[in-house]
Amino acid sequence: MMYCMSVSHKKAPVEIRERFAFHEAEKKEFMERILQKESITGIVILCTCNRSEVYVSGTRDAIGELQQEIADYKTIRLEELLKYLNIYSGETAIAHLFKVTCGFDSMVLGEDEILGQVKDAYQLSKEHKAVDYEMNVLFQKAVTSAKRIKTNTNLSKTPLSIATLVANEVFHFDNGTDRKKVMIIGMSGKIGNIITRNIIAKPGMEVTGTVRRHNSCLTVNVKSDQIKVVDYQERYEYMNDMDVVISATSGPHYTVTKEELSNALSKDRKRLFIDVAVPVDMDPLIKELYGITLYDIDYFDTLSKNNTKIKLKELDRAKAIMEEDLDGAIKEVVFHPYIHRMNELQEAFGKKGLDTLLFQIRDHVNSEDLKVVLRTLDGLEQWIKEG
Repeated sequence: MMYCMSVSHKKAPVEIRERFAFHEAEKKEFMERILQKESITGIVILCTCNRSEVYVSGTRDAIGELQQEIADYKTIRLEELLKYLNIYSGETAIAHLFKVTCGFDSMVLGEDEILGQVKDAYQLSKEHKAVDYEMNVLFQKAVTSAKRIKTNTNLSKTPLSIATLVANEVFHFDNGTDRKKVMIIGMSGKIGNIITRNIIAKPGMEVTGTVRRHNSCLTVNVKSDQIKVVDYQERYEYMNDMDVVISATSGPHYTVTKEELSNALSKDRKRLFIDVAVPVDMDPLIKELYGITLYDIDYFDTLSKNNTKIKLKELDRAKAIMEEDLDGAIKEVVFHPYIHRMNELQEAFGKKGLDTLLFQIRDHVNSEDLKVVLRTLDGLEQWIKEG
């Protein structure tokens, strides 16, 4: 039977998740340690920013042994650890693995980064011979299910976050070349920083970010040769060469005004200006200037809401795929022990007539289970006649 012990964003604050996290060397060390237990036959350790989970397979004693071993290894009192744990066992643990791998248990619904993280966790355990038959089947099928969802639905392709939507808008802006020059005013702020990361993840981006020199406490946390940092006071000097200008500050004044911008621009071409600040950073009148398209936060809020509706529709399709694959995984694990007992069962049942077996089944199952057995029998009869 498989078990899962989970510490995640749903129940545990970040400081607890950090204490429970395993670094790569710790994962290997803990796997070797836990496999010394007779009750445990397999282990996979999954650690992300929002969760740390340990999956084990073994006897009924496995989950108790795991809890105590983790408490000892992390020097956390077991009583304290239990306050933040979610424990899953058997089919509930299998269902949880599928939900996690398919992105249904993530902070951002349907995000597919978790798929790679699950694959890496499973592969590490496989390389160290730390997975048994059951875990091999379940992790492989969970990964396959997530891939099917990614291929056959738009769940992971429908962004909701403002930063992702902004980066996509910049990427798809047509400036006639395969490279874009982007200015981000307020790059050192929280939102500006996130937007910067999303933009430089796209191909062909050159980013110029502004910072205020007098705010020495603000630093640019994104390091890349695609980024140049300039003084906020010099921002207009660079705008003439920009394809896209984004403003994401928390200041009370406009960062871009129509008058100053018109004086700064000498090249006539299409430009995209994006204002994600509340209240607005950019003078709304700049859209009257030649070639300028201006999008504000309301534009991206509408996109996000529309995408939420799309995502919820895709969610139903994705869940149907997952539930089909989950049922198949459970059937394979449940059926596997009987493969080795075929001769034994054939010999035992061969001494009894079919009528005796059916009456025994009738007397020992409920009505719903009996209907399933009889429908299966009808199907087998038809299969034999056609074969």
